[in-house]
Amino acid sequence: MRKNWRKRIGVLLLASGLAVAVSFPALAAPRKWEYDENGWWYGTNGPAGDYAVSEWQYIDGEWYYFDETGYMVTGWLDEGGARYYLKPESGAMLHSTTEVIDGVQYQFDDSGACQVIWPWKSPVVIPAESEKSETFKALDSMCDSILSGIINDSMSQRQKAEAIYGWVRGNLRYNGRSATRDWVEEAYQGIRRRRGDCYTYFAVSQALLTRAGFPSIEVIRYTDNDHYWNLTQVDGNWYHFDTTPRSWGGTYCLLTDAQMGALSAAHYNCFAFDRSLYPPTP
Repeated sequence: MRKNWRKRIGVLLLASGLAVAVSFPALAAPRKWEYDENGWWYGTNGPAGDYAVSEWQYIDGEWYYFDETGYMVTGWLDEGGARYYLKPESGAMLHSTTEVIDGVQYQFDDSGACQVIWPWKSPVVIPAESEKSETFKALDSMCDSILSGIINDSMSQRQKAEAIYGWVRGNLRYNGRSATRDWVEEAYQGIRRRRGDCYTYFAVSQALLTRAGFPSIEVIRYTDNDHYWNLTQVDGNWYHFDTTPRSWGGTYCLLTDAQMGALSAAHYNCFAFDRSLYPPTP
């Protein structure tokens, strides 16, 4: 419509023989996404043109932030006294959601500002039934069969956890080998083959604990990242739950941080773990 109006004015001026110069303001070129080896920016003519710098931009229903050089920011951003998280894969700001990032659970409000709601490594998340793999469903069936024979509703939480510990210890054989670091697959194979290494013991324990309603967190020895066990919640408190047999014997069921620390000191730091990553025990 506007183009037709301009054309008609020009025709009338020419037709009247008037030598009049008519100028119209130039329309600003729309910004668009651009990319080079340094990342993405949002502008009209690359980083040298009109582009977003040190500011938020609302683009196609999502918020993005561009740094002082004009490039899109990803990951954590501290800005205006608040902390935000910009998705690494797209740069879009997280908002109105709860998300686990690097093992820590955060809550993001409608503005995108976050707060820590779980400052430690999070318990394993069990997917909905419709999202489970066939292996996961088969593992659930195996666990249900085992649990039906070792626990019942008359037992306390501690008794149930101890029964699970006893089953794993009594039915798996340590052979120093595991097939994978996928806990679902390893638990499935561990129950089928009844043997494995510390990761197998951890995975089978996690499968049985979570199926019985006990949250489970993966604990890893920090000195070499080569020993795994569980931290599980019983009667509202977290405890260490290590079913892997040791050459010197011993039972490591529902132990506190202090007990694990004493055992670790007595046995070459075998249970050394970074306490800052895990919820404290009693």
